[in-house]
Amino acid sequence: MILRRNIHIILFFTCSFFNVMAQETMYSESIEQKSYQLYLDKKWDELICVGNNAIKNDMDYFYLRMRIGIAYYEKKDYALAESHFRKAITFNSSDDLALEYLYYSLLLNGRQEEARLLSKKFSAELAEKTGTNKSSSIQFIIIEGGTKKTDSSDYYNAFTKTKSNYFKPPVYFQIGINHSLKNCFSLFHAFSYYKQKNYIGNVSQLQYYLKATVPLKKNWMLIPALHIIQSNFSSETITSITDTLWPPGFPAHSLPPPGAPPLKTITHTVSTTTDSKSNYQVGSLSFQKNYRSYVFSLGTSLYNMGGVMQYIHSGFVSYSVFGNSKLIVGATGYLHQLQHESSMHTAMAPFVYLQPYNQLSLKLSYFHNSTNNIVEDNGYLVNNSIDLTTSRYSALVNFTINKHISLYGLYQLEHKTESYQSFQYKYHMILGGLKITP
Repeated sequence: MILRRNIHIILFFTCSFFNVMAQETMYSESIEQKSYQLYLDKKWDELICVGNNAIKNDMDYFYLRMRIGIAYYEKKDYALAESHFRKAITFNSSDDLALEYLYYSLLLNGRQEEARLLSKKFSAELAEKTGTNKSSSIQFIIIEGGTKKTDSSDYYNAFTKTKSNYFKPPVYFQIGINHSLKNCFSLFHAFSYYKQKNYIGNVSQLQYYLKATVPLKKNWMLIPALHIIQSNFSSETITSITDTLWPPGFPAHSLPPPGAPPLKTITHTVSTTTDSKSNYQVGSLSFQKNYRSYVFSLGTSLYNMGGVMQYIHSGFVSYSVFGNSKLIVGATGYLHQLQHESSMHTAMAPFVYLQPYNQLSLKLSYFHNSTNNIVEDNGYLVNNSIDLTTSRYSALVNFTINKHISLYGLYQLEHKTESYQSFQYKYHMILGGLKITP
């Protein structure tokens, strides 16, 4: 009896095991057939629902990931498409179709550096198909220039005791080039010139900016940067000198005799010019992580100005609402302090990026700061003005003419506090640029 009962128990579990296996096989075949048919019918929403549910039930394989990735790709959600194509590649790392879809998902989501690094894994056929075997090492060239103007010319000049325009419109010009090195990382070089005259004197600056973007594993990027600034300042001092005209034959500086006519005097001015040169350096380092529709970044910049070091720490986050570049929101926060200070100060810069059409994009941003001008954008923007920028509104418009040429324009309204008399004033800045992609 005991032996018969044990045999029954073994038969029960054996039958149960094969029944479960049969059910799983039937479920797998059902998912395979259903997902494939939805793929053929281009029913992307249903395919995504069926595929994600199958993954939650521990069913995961190459073709299922590919179909889900293609469904997201067709819906232009390139961020989620990327994650599925990456998973598909773990099942088959040499599949050209998976690599191609992943490449374009990265490219269409604005992640050129990672796409370029991925292209190193392409077969000769895929490299020929995508054109990556003939791509130029120069990614783009920019040429831009602009000026700005204060909101009024009725500021009181305490030096001359007259009302005048404190700041003349400056001249700004920049040329930049971004190129890759063996498809491993890219370098951006920018050469800038700035010149302006104010009531104190003339300032001119030459600047060189170098940034490297190095893609790492697992969607990380390392971004070091160096900014060198040579600033020349010349000021003019006007001194009034009064001279006495002594009559011919009359001893100079002697007392005139009684009844003599009064001596004549003339007043003239003497101009003295003082020149000074300063060299500033900015070092910056940041790490960036892309995770689906999010981008996170942490960075630090060190700014040496006049022998005083400034420390600027930044944190950045952005979110792609639709998984592409159609709508992106984000913000950068700053913690900064001067070398001799013990307290930290804060600044913030939220933004919204819109791309209503493939040829047109708009970025709106705001900046607020209460103490000490800072370095922004990974060391790219250095505000070394002695007047504090308390807030700034910006609107950047980009229009793509064709795949090689695009035009962009920037308007900024900047609120500032003058450093000597502490009055408030505004700057209206206009900048235009040309971007050339070989």
